[in-house]
Amino acid sequence: MKGVGVGDTAATPFAAAITWILKDGTGMAGRIIFAWIEGTRLDGDCKKWRLFADALNDSAMALELLLPMFMEYSTYILCISTGMKSVVGVAGGATRAAITQHQAIRNNMADVSAKDGSQETFVNLCASIVGIIILATFDEGEFVWQLFTFFTIIHLFANYKAVRSLKMVTLNNERLNLLLLTFLSAETVSSPEIVNNHESVIVGTGLSDKDLCGFKIILGASLQNAVEGAKLSSEDIKLLINFYRSKRYLLIMDVRGRKIYACLPQGEKTVDVVQSYFHAVTLGIATCISSGRDLVVINKVKSRPSTKTCPLSRLQTAVIRITGTKQGGSMRIPIEAMIAADEVVSKEFPAFMEATGKQGWSIDSHHITVDEWRGVWSNFSKIETSEDGETPDEK
Repeated sequence: MKGVGVGDTAATPFAAAITWILKDGTGMAGRIIFAWIEGTRLDGDCKKWRLFADALNDSAMALELLLPMFMEYSTYILCISTGMKSVVGVAGGATRAAITQHQAIRNNMADVSAKDGSQETFVNLCASIVGIIILATFDEGEFVWQLFTFFTIIHLFANYKAVRSLKMVTLNNERLNLLLLTFLSAETVSSPEIVNNHESVIVGTGLSDKDLCGFKIILGASLQNAVEGAKLSSEDIKLLINFYRSKRYLLIMDVRGRKIYACLPQGEKTVDVVQSYFHAVTLGIATCISSGRDLVVINKVKSRPSTKTCPLSRLQTAVIRITGTKQGGSMRIPIEAMIAADEVVSKEFPAFMEATGKQGWSIDSHHITVDEWRGVWSNFSKIETSEDGETPDEK
């Protein structure tokens, strides 16, 4: 309150109003920008963003406690702290909805929300009692930072244990990566309990697609962006479309940019999304095998003393065998890796999905990050040419 002029005889109502408007305006802008940038990832990574929101909220409060020491920068500090709290509001509210949906196993979201509200009210009541005790015990301004640090540590630790206790059964990017790691290296599918225990709850950490296959996988990519990024010719596009004619997706690889674009059609199902990701990971690993690059999954197989074959071993064998036949193709398309990956995916993916369902994973819905683009493509081998010898697409 001192930061906006309370108690200052030189302060004017106009200056206080401007400061308050700037503070609130920063919060509104931060709320809109954060929802625009990260909105699609909040469902899949609700654990990470829930803990992030708690840590950011504590940081904002710490910043406000520092305000009396930097009164000349009060407007800037208030704007920053309000912006941080607006991000907390979006991330905290959105992840609470996702967690409530997960906990409502009998479709009783209203019941779970009511009990969650009661629990929060009880915690706030206890906090008020503790606050009164602290005010009655300590003098004004005494042990402020010690008490704040103590309760902040308790708060963050309790929230860390809370998000670690969640056992999600829907697949997100990291949980799918962990499943693929064990399946490709040991031909086993882990249970939701095991995978959730290994899943990271810190934003920016955890097993990524690049760690697993050496490429960044973009699901639901724009066909135009994919073709421009990979710098493909019309002949390359025809080759890819005919190669994936039996699939409900189209994979376009940018070898130099280390990206794999997975273009999806309208009305895709969960199994289509999971298969496109499975195929993209396998294709990335096959490309890295042919170039001699080590990956997390490859190193895990190397460190395993068992001689039991696994999908990765079969993929390595297929890459070596097909490379020896010297298949043709453009420099932009690793045709040998594509053939080896397609051969392995055709045999292994049905077994992977069957084992995933048996372990208790939800295969009816997913929280995998998928962009909004949907493509339409035709099988060029089935397009009849016109009288002048050109296809309709070429025209």
